[in-house]
Amino acid sequence: MEHQDVQETIRKFINQEILRGARVTLDAHTPLLELGILTSLSTMRLLGFIRERFGVEVPMSDMIGDNFRDLASIATLLSGLALPEVDNAGQ
Repeated sequence: MEHQDVQETIRKFINQEILRGARVTLDAHTPLLELGILTSLSTMRLLGFIRERFGVEVPMSDMIGDNFRDLASIATLLSGLALPEVDNAGQ
């Protein structure tokens, strides 16, 4: 899965399951933490989705704000874990 595809998958999850149809336009660099889109609870839901969809467990050491600040950061985090097929050229 390419970097752009990972971002799009995460974006769709956030729109459908966290924002629940709220009229917020998310792009690769929308500040998810700053805008309060990702809170502790919604981040846990996102981590569950990542585990289920990508088969990746995010280690506690990687659960830092820089890794969840936007869609691009999340996709980069996943590419560094267990998604060797993610192409980082799309950043």
